[in-house]
Amino acid sequence: MWRHPDLERIEKQDDGWLRWAEREGRFYPLPFVEDKMPFSPHGDNDDIKGEVDLPRTLIELKMNTLSSVLRDKPSWIQKSRDPQIIGKWRKEVHLQQEGLPAEHQLTPSMVDYVLSELAGYAKLFDETTGIEMGCCERIWKSDSLVSTELRNALLKCVARLEDVPEAEKDWHPKSNDKVLDLVHPSLYPLVYGRTRAYNPSDNESLLLTCSEPADMFNSAKYQWLPADFDIDVEGKATLVSPYINNVDRVQHGALYKVIERLVGAAVPMWNRVLSDLRRPLTPPRIQTSLILDSSGYKFEYYGVECIWFDDPIRAYPHEDGQWDNAEYHAWTQAQPKRLPQALAKYDGALDVIKQTVDLSNSRIQVIVKLANIVLTAEKPSYPGGSWHVEGMKNESIVSTFIYYYDEENVTESQLAFRAAVCAPTYHMQDDSMCMGILYGLDRGKTCVQHRGHIFTREGRCIAFPNIYQHQVQPFELADKTKPGHRKIVAFFLIDPTRKIPSTTDVPPQRREDYCDLLMKVPAMHKLPPEIILIICELAEAGFTRKEAEQFRLQLMAERSKAAKRLDTPWKGRFGREMNMCEH
Repeated sequence: MWRHPDLERIEKQDDGWLRWAEREGRFYPLPFVEDKMPFSPHGDNDDIKGEVDLPRTLIELKMNTLSSVLRDKPSWIQKSRDPQIIGKWRKEVHLQQEGLPAEHQLTPSMVDYVLSELAGYAKLFDETTGIEMGCCERIWKSDSLVSTELRNALLKCVARLEDVPEAEKDWHPKSNDKVLDLVHPSLYPLVYGRTRAYNPSDNESLLLTCSEPADMFNSAKYQWLPADFDIDVEGKATLVSPYINNVDRVQHGALYKVIERLVGAAVPMWNRVLSDLRRPLTPPRIQTSLILDSSGYKFEYYGVECIWFDDPIRAYPHEDGQWDNAEYHAWTQAQPKRLPQALAKYDGALDVIKQTVDLSNSRIQVIVKLANIVLTAEKPSYPGGSWHVEGMKNESIVSTFIYYYDEENVTESQLAFRAAVCAPTYHMQDDSMCMGILYGLDRGKTCVQHRGHIFTREGRCIAFPNIYQHQVQPFELADKTKPGHRKIVAFFLIDPTRKIPSTTDVPPQRREDYCDLLMKVPAMHKLPPEIILIICELAEAGFTRKEAEQFRLQLMAERSKAAKRLDTPWKGRFGREMNMCEH
């Protein structure tokens, strides 16, 4: 089979990230990279190579968007094999592009490539689970992964969680009483220096401390608590921890069984996400050419050609000392441009996407979250979330699985994604227009590119890597006179090659539970409740609800600060700015 010229370069790029991962002692990438300038193919900085993705041209991202839209249609595989429907799709694309600038239009060859590429995506579709690729690589979705029977069992269990007095409902802080936390890892987390863990070697408890030095992404105070699950050879999950954080096993035993089944359902999606993280991305759909260094001799890499046929600065007709930026901009806009072209035909590039990671017959750690977004006539809209990744470095979350299991009277919403990329090669110094047209990047802009979105429909499951930022898009009530909601289950997968403290190590931390147990001891029956409370306090048995809520606010503040650092110029993965200095 013909081998795309970029493939060898991308494989070398992947080797660069593997060397970085080995230095970090990690098997899978995390988003918590700091204080590094964006790698550009002009340099030889192996410390940065591979930490972020290579940039894609805007026109290829538009090709990707078209593909995602087509693959979100019902029965898209059957439709993609019908010549009449294919012809209709071609006409629709042509009509929707009328009036757009040439650099924003998909050429007929680009549309043909996308349409022929659908056959490659169809090969990735799994009929048994309904799992297929989402809006871009590393993101997977399914609309039939969870059976109706399991969904109904989940709804029944969640109804019990929801059935509490209004005063006891746990509205997420700063959500304006729109996000109802049913199970949230920020409540009763591991608190370094306060949380005790069981040490089986000497049958005693010990205070837990952070095992890694604190930095801007590594918390020295808190850690979300996962539960441990054994995955058998058939992919079935069994909880091996004594409890799931913030879920009472006595009161909600049925929910434990449901969560086990949902974790088992998530495993084949995680297998695909983790496999994607251990291979290079597929080569570009855009034609590339050999790029040489400034001397014209040393091989640099295969890349997209400059849009200019000639240096626009030298060609611009102006008198010495007379330079008008606005006039120059208008003049360059009118100059002929060499725009990217699609490959001649789809070349089977998607064939490299194979499952190479299998979590069966292993133990994994999963953080559990259940939440409802609740809208009313008084609060009819949800403004959307912030761009974020999950957790902090000491939690080592590599992937998220979300199941949208119930919605009522709300408009459609999407989950959007964006990726950090290295700085593209710029072809002439300070050529902002070229970089803007090709990549949507410019001097001083962060090296981040959007990767599309997935509609969050009822019954849909989505899995994606934590190296992508994600953002919940706004939605509102469909009928403003009636209430509405959207309900989710979210699982955060810990790097399966690592082990962090879990509910296997840490006993339940609700002090009220310890007091209730003591009061059931016959010898304690004569003691007043106040004395029982003092005994638990002196024994440092867990936290009071008030303490837990204070810890939650402090944990949230710490993570908000870390999230901002991820977006801070020259500090975080998503804050690296493009520099167009002389080369």
